Amino acid sequence: MMKWLEKIDHLLEKAERGLAVGLFTLLIGLISINIVARNVLHWASQDLMELSPTVVLWLALVGATLALKHRRHIKIELLLRFLPSGAQRLAGCATALFAMGVCGVLAYASVSFVCNELVLFGPRGWPAVCFPIFFGTAFFRFGIDFLQHSRRTGEQLT
Repeated sequence: MMKWLEKIDHLLEKAERGLAVGLFTLLIGLISINIVARNVLHWASQDLMELSPTVVLWLALVGATLALKHRRHIKIELLLRFLPSGAQRLAGCATALFAMGVCGVLAYASVSFVCNELVLFGPRGWPAVCFPIFFGTAFFRFGIDFLQHSRRTGEQLT
């Protein structure tokens, strides 16, 4: 089962990398069009102005999920360094399980948030979809992390 999850995670990473490149290209394009439109054509678009921060948000969340994939997110491990290796693995399990719980709750709450955004703003509420996608992906990544830590802990016990 772990091989399937890792394969799904690998495919997800490829999609995230492609999305990050696409979003960054879109952001550069939007900003460039906006600059040229304002300075050369003396025309400003409120839609372009509103879309750029949305693309930045999406890009930040995609980058954050990629950081989770490679365990390059912010970690506070000072106390863990002083624990024996077995306790470190147990702490890793507990941390991943806690993070899964938090991300699961936030994914559920963000679905409600997206529904409210769509009711309030109609089609303009679609960018909020990034939140359940992010928290769902983070939940998945922490789940894989939990399984890897628990497998290492189980191997250590035998």
